[in-house]
Amino acid sequence: MNIVHISGALTKAPELKNITNGEKTTTVVNFVIASSRRFRKKDGSSDEETTFVNCEAWDSGAETIAKWFNKGDNIIIHGSLKNE
Repeated sequence: MNIVHISGALTKAPELKNITNGEKTTTVVNFVIASSRRFRKKDGSSDEETTFVNCEAWDSGAETIAKWFNKGDNIIIHGSLKNE
C-alpha cells in the first residue's frame, strides 16, 4: 500500500495550471507543505525538525486547494507518495 497523510503549513500560495491535451483540459495545482515535528534529544533538550514536501493535486482537488488555501494556511492531505 502506498498511502500517506501529511499535515503542515503551505510555504507559498498554490500554483494552479491548466494542461491541454488535444480537446481535454486538466487542472493541476502544485504546492509545498512544511511539516514540523518536535522531539526530545538524548540529553533532555528539545528540538524541532521541519520537512518540506512537494505536492501535486489534480482536477477538482486542485481547484479546491487553489480556491480555499493560501500561504501559511494549515492543510492535511491524504494521498500516495511518488519519489522522483
